[in-house]
Amino acid sequence: MRRIAAAALLAMLLLAGCDSTPVVDEQSYRKGYDAFGGARLPPSDEDRETVEGRCDELLRSRDLADPDFDLVRQDWITGCADAVEGKESRI
Repeated sequence: MRRIAAAALLAMLLLAGCDSTPVVDEQSYRKGYDAFGGARLPPSDEDRETVEGRCDELLRSRDLADPDFDLVRQDWITGCADAVEGKESRI
Protein backbone atom coordinates (compact mmCIF):
# COMPACT_ATOMS: atom_id res chain seq x y z
CA MET A 1 0.00 0.00 0.00
CA ARG A 2 2.84 2.38 0.84
CA ARG A 3 4.49 1.72 -2.51
CA ILE A 4 1.31 2.61 -4.37
CA ALA A 5 0.91 5.82 -2.38
CA ALA A 6 4.59 6.70 -2.90
CA ALA A 7 4.30 6.02 -6.64
CA ALA A 8 1.15 8.15 -6.88
CA LEU A 9 2.83 10.98 -4.98
CA LEU A 10 5.90 10.79 -7.23
CA ALA A 11 3.70 10.85 -10.34
CA MET A 12 1.84 13.91 -9.05
CA LEU A 13 5.10 15.72 -8.31
CA LEU A 14 6.46 14.93 -11.75
CA LEU A 15 3.29 16.16 -13.43
CA ALA A 16 3.27 19.32 -11.34
CA GLY A 17 6.86 20.01 -12.38
CA CYS A 18 6.04 19.78 -16.09
CA ASP A 19 5.33 23.17 -17.54
CA SER A 20 2.81 22.93 -20.36
CA THR A 21 3.50 26.51 -21.46
CA PRO A 22 5.03 26.46 -24.94
CA VAL A 23 8.52 27.90 -25.25
CA VAL A 24 8.47 31.25 -27.01
CA ASP A 25 11.50 32.99 -28.46
CA GLU A 26 11.38 36.14 -26.37
CA GLN A 27 13.28 38.33 -28.85
CA SER A 28 11.01 37.34 -31.73
CA TYR A 29 7.83 37.88 -29.69
CA ARG A 30 8.98 41.30 -28.43
CA LYS A 31 9.94 42.47 -31.91
CA GLY A 32 6.53 41.39 -33.23
CA TYR A 33 4.75 43.03 -30.31
CA ASP A 34 6.70 46.24 -30.96
CA ALA A 35 6.15 46.12 -34.73
CA PHE A 36 4.09 49.30 -34.54
CA GLY A 37 6.54 51.20 -32.36
CA GLY A 38 4.33 51.09 -29.31
CA ALA A 39 1.57 53.03 -31.06
CA ARG A 40 -1.92 52.47 -29.70
CA LEU A 41 -3.97 50.73 -32.33
CA PRO A 42 -7.73 50.93 -32.63
CA PRO A 43 -9.42 47.72 -31.48
CA SER A 44 -9.59 45.13 -34.21
CA ASP A 45 -12.88 43.38 -34.90
CA GLU A 46 -11.16 40.82 -37.13
CA ASP A 47 -10.73 37.23 -36.00
CA ARG A 48 -7.34 36.02 -34.77
CA GLU A 49 -6.58 34.15 -38.00
CA THR A 50 -7.06 37.31 -40.08
CA VAL A 51 -4.94 39.39 -37.70
CA GLU A 52 -2.15 36.81 -37.80
CA GLY A 53 -2.38 36.79 -41.62
CA ARG A 54 -1.90 40.56 -41.72
CA CYS A 55 1.02 40.31 -39.30
CA ASP A 56 2.54 37.59 -41.49
CA GLU A 57 2.25 39.90 -44.52
CA LEU A 58 3.97 42.66 -42.56
CA LEU A 59 6.77 40.33 -41.53
CA ARG A 60 7.21 39.06 -45.09
CA SER A 61 7.61 42.64 -46.33
CA ARG A 62 10.27 43.21 -43.67
CA ASP A 63 11.94 39.87 -44.43
CA LEU A 64 12.33 40.85 -48.07
CA ALA A 65 13.74 44.24 -47.12
CA ASP A 66 16.25 42.75 -44.65
CA PRO A 67 17.73 39.35 -45.55
CA ASP A 68 19.48 39.19 -42.14
CA PHE A 69 16.15 39.27 -40.28
CA ASP A 70 16.69 36.16 -38.12
CA LEU A 71 13.65 35.62 -35.89
CA VAL A 72 11.21 32.82 -35.15
CA ARG A 73 8.40 33.64 -37.56
CA GLN A 74 5.44 32.27 -35.55
CA ASP A 75 6.60 33.94 -32.33
CA TRP A 76 6.94 37.28 -34.12
CA ILE A 77 3.45 36.87 -35.60
CA THR A 78 2.02 35.96 -32.19
CA GLY A 79 3.54 39.08 -30.64
CA CYS A 80 2.28 41.25 -33.47
CA ALA A 81 -1.24 39.80 -33.26
CA ASP A 82 -1.31 40.25 -29.49
CA ALA A 83 -0.43 43.94 -29.95
CA VAL A 84 -3.10 44.39 -32.63
CA GLU A 85 -5.70 42.78 -30.36
CA GLY A 86 -4.66 45.06 -27.49
CA LYS A 87 -3.46 42.22 -25.28
CA GLU A 88 -0.72 42.84 -22.77
CA SER A 89 2.63 41.38 -23.70
CA ARG A 90 3.04 37.78 -22.56
CA ILE A 91 6.73 38.39 -21.89
